[in-house]
Amino acid sequence: MPAKESVIAAASLCVAAALPGCSAAPSAADPPVPTTVHSTAHPAKAVFAFTVAGDRPVLPGGSQDTHAQTPNARCDSATFAADKALGTRVARAFALAGFPPSADLLAHFLTGTGTGVNYRAGSSIAKKALASEAFRALNAEVQTAILRQLKAGRTRVRLSAAQLPAVAFESRSSDLYWGFRGTQGLTVTGRGTRENRRYAGTLSYVIRDSYGFPIGDTLDGFGPPMRYLQTVCGAPRYAGGAHWFPDTITVTVPFSRPA
Repeated sequence: MPAKESVIAAASLCVAAALPGCSAAPSAADPPVPTTVHSTAHPAKAVFAFTVAGDRPVLPGGSQDTHAQTPNARCDSATFAADKALGTRVARAFALAGFPPSADLLAHFLTGTGTGVNYRAGSSIAKKALASEAFRALNAEVQTAILRQLKAGRTRVRLSAAQLPAVAFESRSSDLYWGFRGTQGLTVTGRGTRENRRYAGTLSYVIRDSYGFPIGDTLDGFGPPMRYLQTVCGAPRYAGGAHWFPDTITVTVPFSRPA
């Protein structure tokens, strides 16, 4: 009986497999049936990306003069004290007039350390630079030069020193004049992409200067005394003397031009 039941059970399975709508369980030895997937995804479109770089270095000039320019001059102690006191009063006057960067820069000059001072993007002086007519003219000129290279198909835009004019802040009612006046160097970097028929990105300008007092920089009378402190009584040759230093303003702007 057990053997007969096994035969009947096996036959029943075979009949079931043959009936419409019924299917037999696959054997472990049967290979899996491959499934074909039809993809409807489109290939990714290449993005046109670009970078911008350019530098106009600060060259040696009269604002960087030190005691080496007057090696045989003797620092008179009375003149030194009077000029140092004058510089302190002028720095205080800048602060009272609402020109804190100008006050800070002159005070730093008088310390004689010579260390650089850098104003970041978004600082009060950077915002004034961004709003100035001089910077707006510079930015328009640089962006036109960049666009010309992008339309020529370049993805790595290089700006020569001749394409980066120095910025001259000429408004006497601003910190930009009393603290910087005619700047001497400029560095530009940036990046962006071309999308929807427009070039879009960000440019960063680093306006470079040397804070010091060259010959002929009168500045309403306090320029020559400051030069005396910078050269004849200049630090570190004389303790308490002044020293020129590098300073910068960073300004960041959007770049958006039709392609």
